[in-house]
Amino acid sequence: MLSSSSLVFKKVVSYQVWLQIAKLWLAMSTEDENLLITEHTLLKLANSEQKNQLNKRTETASFLLLITSKVNAFLRREETTDPQKYQVTLAFDTSIITQELIQLSCQQKWEIAVVEYLKTNFINKLIHNHNDFAEFIVKVVKLLINEAENSEIKHNLPQTAPMAKLLHYQVEQERIFEQIKIQISQNLNLSEIIQTAIDRSCDFLALDRLLIYQLDVPLESNIVSSKPVELVDTVTYECRKNQDITSTLYFQDEVCWRKIPQSINKYHQGFNLVIDDVKLDSTLNPCLKDLMTKLKVRAKAVTPIRVESKLWGFVIAHQCSESRQWHQQDIQFLRQISEYLAIAIHHHQSYQQLQQQKLLLEKQVQNQARQIKDALIAAEAASKSKHEFLGSMSHELRTPLTCVIGLSSTLLQLSSSKEKVLSPEKQQEYLYLIQQSGKHLLTLINNILEFSEVESGKHLLNIQQISLTRVARESIQMLQEIARAKQITLIPEIKLKLDQDYFFADEIRLKEILFNLLSNGIKFTPARGEVILRLWREKRQVVLQVEDTGIGITDQEIPLLFEKFKQLEDFRQRTQGGTGLGLALTKKLVELHGGSIEVESASGEGSIFTVYLPEKIPFQPNLNAQSSVNYQTNLTSQTVMLITEDEENATFICQLLNTIECQVVWLMDSATAMNQIELLQPRIIIVDRDCSEIVVKNIAETIAQKTFAQNTNLVLLGNELNNIEWENFAKSGVDDYLLKSMTPTQVIAKISGLIKG
Repeated sequence: MLSSSSLVFKKVVSYQVWLQIAKLWLAMSTEDENLLITEHTLLKLANSEQKNQLNKRTETASFLLLITSKVNAFLRREETTDPQKYQVTLAFDTSIITQELIQLSCQQKWEIAVVEYLKTNFINKLIHNHNDFAEFIVKVVKLLINEAENSEIKHNLPQTAPMAKLLHYQVEQERIFEQIKIQISQNLNLSEIIQTAIDRSCDFLALDRLLIYQLDVPLESNIVSSKPVELVDTVTYECRKNQDITSTLYFQDEVCWRKIPQSINKYHQGFNLVIDDVKLDSTLNPCLKDLMTKLKVRAKAVTPIRVESKLWGFVIAHQCSESRQWHQQDIQFLRQISEYLAIAIHHHQSYQQLQQQKLLLEKQVQNQARQIKDALIAAEAASKSKHEFLGSMSHELRTPLTCVIGLSSTLLQLSSSKEKVLSPEKQQEYLYLIQQSGKHLLTLINNILEFSEVESGKHLLNIQQISLTRVARESIQMLQEIARAKQITLIPEIKLKLDQDYFFADEIRLKEILFNLLSNGIKFTPARGEVILRLWREKRQVVLQVEDTGIGITDQEIPLLFEKFKQLEDFRQRTQGGTGLGLALTKKLVELHGGSIEVESASGEGSIFTVYLPEKIPFQPNLNAQSSVNYQTNLTSQTVMLITEDEENATFICQLLNTIECQVVWLMDSATAMNQIELLQPRIIIVDRDCSEIVVKNIAETIAQKTFAQNTNLVLLGNELNNIEWENFAKSGVDDYLLKSMTPTQVIAKISGLIKG
């Protein structure tokens, strides 16, 4: 582009015009921090001893150099053959000004020291960043050209155009560019910036049509749908000289350039397409020629818009009514417009990314704040639970311990005394109380340890074929004496046929479930009340139900029933003993069997606890057949079988997967594991790499033979695995792998993904 800062303007003017221009330089020099340099001041700055015979007055100075914060403006006067006229030289570029001064120094025969000063020190005084000097140049133009010459501007500017037109051309360019720069700096809407740029440019170049052809524009209909976003090339912005010119807005058929890879590469490298007359251009591609004829385009100029080395689109200028000879300054102007638009697009894209990052960051902050809040609530709840647990334990343990210590101290004291001797009956009574207190302490400690094992995922079930009727009756017999002592009636209601009586479960844990529910009912039922145990089957599950006529539970208290160490009475005012683990442990044991527990109650109306245990293995006619195996599982779709001899890794995985509601069956023997796959139907089987490849292959074959094979994933657990080893295991039937070096988050993510998949 022929920039104002890189041009030297020369024109012969009258003496009066020279004075007016010189006064303009003087007027600008009166502003703060502006500097006016003449030959006298320049020689003085250079510390020259050379005598200057020139008049210091402005009208007789050979040159004036204005230095401001925005522009370097050089004005030189040279005499002509006409004593009433001068040739004036205007320059605004730092290097050109320096050259003009050096040339002047030669003509005036300045000292070498002055010339060296010009080349070194003085050039640093000139500014190197031109900001806005359009207004200043406009004032100069008004002095150099008359009104008629200033208003008659045409789009065809030959290289020999008058200086007036060239100056006006440059000033108008600067104004357009300055407006775009201001809009970009103010972060205005991108559409507004682009539309303003092409409107001003279309008018400035006197074009019939100027448009922006954008590449890879997503269709709005696809953005809101679930289908892949379809990208098209289309005209997104347009300016027309008048309404008679056909509109090409949203035109999508201009794809000729995509058919020619060489053209694509050239546009990426900054190629500009210039067609003066489509009818006379024999080298024009036939596809493009047909398209221009279709759109009634006679002349065309195309410059690419490249945003960070990516081809974003094109600025396309059309002359429809007549041919046009595109001059270099026109193409350079379009190229400069493309560069400014690229900056605006880049700023817009960066701003959009920044907004997205801001929204994402705000969302993350909100999530973290929510997590912190939840953590604080959980910590507060844990602290409260810990306080209540310590209070409960101190109360529960202190009572039997006080009895043990007190009675044993009494026995020791009396046994060493010769005066006071207890009767055998009294000694027997004291020993019995000590024994009962010790048993109570043992029960409390066992409950705590058992619940800890169940919760940590280490609890083992001993599954075998059992008789439900026998388990129910034995559970009632264990509590019969306690019920009689409180004058409470235990009533069994067993509604099972002979072929419904047998069930696969852990007999000891099933009795523990019934014992906890029945003893809980007895504890909170007043004298002459009833506790009923019902047992029946419905569909493919066994239903155990315990109903009492006790004090009942309020709606507010029901959600707290199955929380660990939680009792509905405050430990300071408690009338009933216990650790608060009975129902929490019961719920865990029920879930280990793959079942669920529900409660219905109202204050003063008693309670009904109902346990549902799913039937995983149908009843076998052979009543003597029993299959027993230790495992840890909830027999649901989230059952995970772990085969490893490494206790440390097994404990880690059990505790980790327990946090995502998985139950882990930990087996050390691979042979036993293969026998239990049918029984457990696990969702995931994790095999330690320490097992041989034959074992892994046998397990994979065993899974493949089962009807549920599609729902079971075989996962390898190891320290490291190279590509060849993984290919061999994958061929054997292994679906995925876990590395022992994985973090807990990675392990949970992997297992969760396999379960959901």
